[in-house]
Formats: sequence, C-alpha cells, structure tokens
Amino acid sequence: MGAPPTRAKFYGVLAIVAASTPLAMLVETGLRQVMFPPEFDEVRMWLRPTITPWVWLAPVASILAVPLGDRLQRALVRRELLRLPPERRTEAERVACEFDALLLSTSAPQIPAVIATLAFMCGAGLAPVIAAMIVATAGVLALGASVTRRIHPPP
Repeated sequence: MGAPPTRAKFYGVLAIVAASTPLAMLVETGLRQVMFPPEFDEVRMWLRPTITPWVWLAPVASILAVPLGDRLQRALVRRELLRLPPERRTEAERVACEFDALLLSTSAPQIPAVIATLAFMCGAGLAPVIAAMIVATAGVLALGASVTRRIHPPP
C-alpha cells in the first residue's frame, strides 16, 4: 500500500462519494429526457400512485443502512489488517485500510437512494426520492465523520 491519504484527499473523496447519488439522479433525468419517447411520461404518471408509497421506504432503509455501513467499515479494516504480516500492521497501513474500506462502506446508505432514483425513472414522486437522497448523503457524511475520528484524531 502507498502512503496514507492526506486530509485533503480524504475530504475530497468523501465529497465526491456524497455527491454521487444526487449526480446519478441528474444524469438519469437528463438521459430520460433525451432518449425516452414522450409517451413514457404518460406511463410514469400512470405508475406514480402505485410506486410512490413504496419509495418512501428508501429513506428509512438508508437510515438503517448507516450502522450497517459502519459495521462493514470496521469488519473490512479488521479483515485487511489480519491479512497483513504482523510487521506490516502499522498505523499508516491501518489508515490506508480505513480509507479503502470507506469507499465500499459508504455504499450501504446509498443503495436505497439509487433504487429510489430508478423508481423515479419509472414514475415515483419526487418527494420520497429527494428524501432518500438527503438521508443517503447525510449517511455518507456520518460514516466519513466516524472514519475521520479514527484516522485523524483531534490533537
């Protein structure tokens, strides 16, 4: 492994990860507008009352996924450190493992929001999708804050 990430790199990557789900929704909306026929909007409106109530589960699922993401983060770091020979289990290696695991563990709260985005493409109302995006983004930032306290403790 290389050198542990700097604070700037850590926060930069965290910002990109936090923004990825809302950006995915923007890309999906743009592609739908360009590539789908105008009649698809009629199908979306027809499906809206059926899909929207189910999409309200996405923000709840994102909230529940944050502690799961934290457990996943810690398990991935533990597993990776155990794979290393004892002489390589340094603080720098642990910080690098924390950073690498963060990229995977932040997916946990984002998965329900991505599903909500797909439901929006199929006609779900905007309110539960936006709620899922907000919760997922907050979940990613919460996981990032948890990891920050471990890899960059206050002086």
